[in-house]
Amino acid sequence: MGIGALMLASCSGTDKKLAEDSVRIAELSAEYAEASSFNDSLMLLMGDIYTGLDSINMQEGLLYNMGAGEGMDRRAEIRQNLANIKARLAANKQLLDQMEAKLKNTGKENSVLSKTITQLKDRIAKQDTKIAQLENDLASARQQIDTLTNKVAVAQQQVQVETEAKEAAEAATVAAENAANTVYYAIGTNKELKKNGLLEKKFLGQTKVLKGEFNESYFTKADKRTLSTIPTGSKKVKIWTNMPEDSYELVENEDKIKTLKITNPKEFWSMTSFLVIQVD
Repeated sequence: MGIGALMLASCSGTDKKLAEDSVRIAELSAEYAEASSFNDSLMLLMGDIYTGLDSINMQEGLLYNMGAGEGMDRRAEIRQNLANIKARLAANKQLLDQMEAKLKNTGKENSVLSKTITQLKDRIAKQDTKIAQLENDLASARQQIDTLTNKVAVAQQQVQVETEAKEAAEAATVAAENAANTVYYAIGTNKELKKNGLLEKKFLGQTKVLKGEFNESYFTKADKRTLSTIPTGSKKVKIWTNMPEDSYELVENEDKIKTLKITNPKEFWSMTSFLVIQVD
């Protein structure tokens, strides 16, 4: 009877120990699972923070390597990307704060996790600082671009003014050359020439040429640089104006119709810019 009671007491003690061990194992398992989940979350968060750093570096490369033709659209894209990265960093910092508070609430000290959280928060702060610098550089780049744009606009305006002045000068030169090379010729019968004031018969039968007022519209306007022949349409031709005889010739066709051929334009027009031809 004493032995049975002893065995019963022993079994009861063993069962109690097993029950306590089971509870402890369950607690340890829960703690392990929680710690494992905590570590996994921290590792994921760490990866996202490092990805944010890569994203910042990428935006930095885009900003400092913008080509000459990349302007407002590229800067707006970089500005939006930086805003997105800032928002993600702020969310990660909030998660780290929550994880740090959770770690403290457990009442258990874990120097490794605490140090990791501190390092990640420090990294986020540095990334925030870098983003602020990039935003300042972006604004500075915009200001510099605006300044350059204004300078380019002023330069373009100056070029336009100079170009217009040059074109005006060239046009004036061309107009002056054209005016200097403009000549006039008139062909008509003696009666027609007198009627338009080109010929005027004076006392004792002397005929004056272009001495008074005459009808300028009766003349044909031409360019002496390109005028080489003047068909008269007549067999009988008389040149009334003072043209050097060795500067032209009258050429007949098979019907004896004469054409005035200018052989030396410079000399031909050296005395006057008006040519009066009488045909009968």
